[in-house]
Amino acid sequence: MRFDPFPEGVRRAVHGWHADAGDRWLASVPGTVDRLMRDWALRRTGPPFEGGSHSYVLPVERADGTPAVLKVIYRDAENLAEPTALRAYGGDGAVELREYDAATGAMLLERAEPGAPLLEREFPGLGERAAARERVAIACGLYRRLWRAPAPPGEYPAYPKAADMLAAWEARFADPAAALLDRLGREWAKRAAAWCAELRIPLEEGIANRDTHLGNIVSARREPWLLIDPKPYVAERAFDGGFLVFKQALHGPLGGAESVRAVAEDLGAEVERVRAWAALRGIDFACDAADRGELAAVLGAVESILD
Repeated sequence: MRFDPFPEGVRRAVHGWHADAGDRWLASVPGTVDRLMRDWALRRTGPPFEGGSHSYVLPVERADGTPAVLKVIYRDAENLAEPTALRAYGGDGAVELREYDAATGAMLLERAEPGAPLLEREFPGLGERAAARERVAIACGLYRRLWRAPAPPGEYPAYPKAADMLAAWEARFADPAAALLDRLGREWAKRAAAWCAELRIPLEEGIANRDTHLGNIVSARREPWLLIDPKPYVAERAFDGGFLVFKQALHGPLGGAESVRAVAEDLGAEVERVRAWAALRGIDFACDAADRGELAAVLGAVESILD
């Protein structure tokens, strides 16, 4: 079978983040795709989808003519349990998991059509801020549906836990390395450690999502909107709001404080816990900011979350 080349962004990201291990995965994908195309009786219907950073995603058709998506992932702590969550959702608010290859983590998924991202959804007659508020409400309504008690994963990968993420952050910020202090300053590190302690005991635990942004929710015929790329964690409801609020504070017209209130209300979560998760996601992002200009913008977004 002819193999369509990787989107350059995926190749660059996997190599950049994972070096030799990433290169080994890149080299393995053509063989994985060839095997699964045979085993699952698939026919390629187009080039791989652009976008993303850690997966090769190919539009295909099953033997009965049903459109689907073959997704081969570079497995890491963040996406390892993606098939576990999709199985738990059972198509309720997310694309359906049709097949799963335990050896590689590859999945055959329902193809959401037309597949336009919520991020690009326009609302004629509404201003920019009102349209942004509508997008946030749709996203939160979907994540509120998807939050549920985690069943035993069985033969699927176990879910990572937000508690472990917090513990690692708390250790990092409570005793910051010199390089971290140089980047953030002692006051930000102190505040981040305090937020970790504040969130240490969750109010509840269920399947939440780490990568809550509006590009991962797409239009479909079976439901108006479906989640296509879950990054599940065992966490409280407020965890779902963290990255969503931070992204709005950094790039969206709503700003931080307004997003905190809107997301907390729409998720049915406590305002201050959504605020703390959003601030921590921002501080974590700041730790990897590429340059001082980006760092200033990220910390400015965190300040707006705290207003």
